[in-house]
Amino acid sequence: MASYDILYLYFFKKTERCERMDDLEKEFTGFLSNMIKSYGLGDLPAKVIGVLYLEPQEISMEDITTKTGYSLASISNTMKILENTGVVQRIKKPGTKKVFFYMEKNLAKLNIKKIAAIHDNMIKSAKEMLPPIIDKYQHKAGDKKSKQKLKLIKDYYTQILQFEELLQDMTKKLKKMSAINDG
Repeated sequence: MASYDILYLYFFKKTERCERMDDLEKEFTGFLSNMIKSYGLGDLPAKVIGVLYLEPQEISMEDITTKTGYSLASISNTMKILENTGVVQRIKKPGTKKVFFYMEKNLAKLNIKKIAAIHDNMIKSAKEMLPPIIDKYQHKAGDKKSKQKLKLIKDYYTQILQFEELLQDMTKKLKKMSAINDG
């Protein structure tokens, strides 16, 4: 076999493997994107999550724009939302002005972060703000409609406390799951 034939086979096989891996990445990203969209997120956040999940290390915002085909401004806005919900982590590297992002690959750890974000953004503020509101209007609600509204707020607060308990139990189970997956 001539050296040309060997080189051709080497590059052909290497290219074929790369194409298969590109197909794998496209199929998995498509699957993940459809799953994420089923939770009510749009196409852009779904694509960004798909890209981030398959990156073993942090990735720059510029690389995310290249991989998704969306503008830097669109990616920047999406990253702020995903960061605030605990889905991604912003990383700054010394010596560069570039912004990098990382997404946890361990689903248990990722959901623990999301639960912490829910607690900080919703439950914590409800526990701080609702009891004084309820106390303030407890004796001021005179007519039937006012009493009904106050009851709705009390019921909401009770549900928040129950939800917090559920999330605490879920966090314990996720921590066990994470330890198993890491071990």
